[in-house]
Amino acid sequence: MAGLKEIRRRLKSVNNTKKITYAMKLVSAAKLRKTQDAVVRSRAYTEALRGVLAQLQAGSEFSHPLLEARTPVKRVRIFVLGAGRGLCGGFNTNTNRRVEALYGELRAKYPGVEISSVILGKKPAEYYRRTSKSYIEAIEVLSDDPNNWPTQEICQRLEIEFLKGEFDELHLVYTCFRSAMLTIPTAERLLPLNRELLATTTTVGASVATGITLFEPNPQRVFDAVVPRIMRAIVRQASFDTRASEHANRMTAMDSATKNAKDLIHSLTLTRNKLRQTGITSQLLDIVGGAEALK
Repeated sequence: MAGLKEIRRRLKSVNNTKKITYAMKLVSAAKLRKTQDAVVRSRAYTEALRGVLAQLQAGSEFSHPLLEARTPVKRVRIFVLGAGRGLCGGFNTNTNRRVEALYGELRAKYPGVEISSVILGKKPAEYYRRTSKSYIEAIEVLSDDPNNWPTQEICQRLEIEFLKGEFDELHLVYTCFRSAMLTIPTAERLLPLNRELLATTTTVGASVATGITLFEPNPQRVFDAVVPRIMRAIVRQASFDTRASEHANRMTAMDSATKNAKDLIHSLTLTRNKLRQTGITSQLLDIVGGAEALK
């Protein structure tokens, strides 16, 4: 058993750690509330675009290069959205596992496929380097606000590369935010865009507006303008989901760490008190024994 001095040292260390984890929990909770509001607003915008697209497709079958599937699929690009820091529970591990699962799915579906990646976030970039996976671009330093992430520029570049035929499919890997206790690592095909998926609203209670809508200058022109915006809106939504999920996982992890620190402090305090009591008893016995010897 450790001595009294060692127990006191550990108690001081655990107390300091508890203060840090509790402060990190509070910071993550505040950031989560702010990001959660942005998630809701972003989803409303995405659903509004989908509603417009559903109205456009209701009476006509318009075409767009971003909707055209290609066969055979020889080159696939993966757009990974991840965290910039650790101490967020299993968030980074779950993202990496979803990337690995997607690699397996693509290689099984398209034998001999060439896979390349674009990464936002330090942790997924570190994972790629650790596992010797190649990537085209990795932006590791990201702002706390996803509005400042270069998603729009990357999306525009990916659209151009897709239209030029530099890759045949684009897949997005991110973490879908459902609640502070439920975040889901997700992978979905981004290009070519799925016509049926785009025309389906996902917000509870959302529906396509009824009545006659006039599109100017004409429905095809509006359709051509809306389709690229849908892709960018999906990526923007995914960036907010990923950031909110990171804060939620960090808040949960720090809350658990704080509770564990409290339990450890309680256990160490009991051990310290027992050692002190044992020491006091031993000293009393020595005093009594010395007094008896002097008689």
